[in-house]
Amino acid sequence: MSADASTFASDRGRRGARFVLGLVAVVAVAIGLNLLFGPDARAQEPGLGAQWAQDPELVDRGAQLFGAHCALCHGEQGRGLQQPGPQAGPPLLGVGAASVDFMVRTGRMPMTDAQHRLQRGDQRFSDPDRRALVAFVESLAPGEGPDIPDIEGWEEADLSHGLELFTRNCAACHGPTAQGIAVGQRDVSSTLDVASPIEIAEAIRSGPGVMPRFLDDTMDEEDLQAVTAWVMDLRDRERPGGWSFGRSGPVAEGAIAIVLGLGLLAIVMYLLGEKAHDEYDEVEEYRGER
Repeated sequence: MSADASTFASDRGRRGARFVLGLVAVVAVAIGLNLLFGPDARAQEPGLGAQWAQDPELVDRGAQLFGAHCALCHGEQGRGLQQPGPQAGPPLLGVGAASVDFMVRTGRMPMTDAQHRLQRGDQRFSDPDRRALVAFVESLAPGEGPDIPDIEGWEEADLSHGLELFTRNCAACHGPTAQGIAVGQRDVSSTLDVASPIEIAEAIRSGPGVMPRFLDDTMDEEDLQAVTAWVMDLRDRERPGGWSFGRSGPVAEGAIAIVLGLGLLAIVMYLLGEKAHDEYDEVEEYRGER
């Protein structure tokens, strides 16, 4: 082999080695970026409940509150009570931070009377104590239930998409205007007129009462924000027509207005008839006296 041929072969080999090294570097960078910013990396970011559950002091404070206010019904360590009875609360293992936060935030827990259904009320714990309770219950079964959803930016969500999702999944029980309707012989669904954005999102994720849960596989974060935005828009929307009769809709509101109007008209006609009758009697009485 001549010297020129040997030099050409050596250069070719170096170019091949540089190409392979460059390709390996590109692949390594791509893998690194995917690990840092890919869907799996985002999914591993802990939610608020998981973060609170990693704070030992917060968990200890929550354990004290739970023992004083919750353990009587839900048992030690949230395992529930086995024996039947009015105070036999369900186990809380794996219910998730969203459920605990929703129940405490909306005053449904702790219950004042175990004989009655859960109802909205004033929050009976301060916000720090609420976070402590969530941290303690979440620490009993970390990650087994839905965490507190992140709905930051819901104000910019697509309202038309929220309307579509609400109509498909929520209106059958909460009514088209989210005012709550009868869903059984004795049950009425909750009105969403007083719910805050985070309460709406937590209810969707945790499914309080008989409501089904909508997790990430059926309603992703974008959907969750869209539904929240639509409910808040319903609540805050102006009422240019005056009285809206619970926003029951233009047809129902028109029917109510007609019934009320006809009722008032009937009362006026009755009063006018009574007055005419009295005047007629007075005239007859005057003629008789004459």
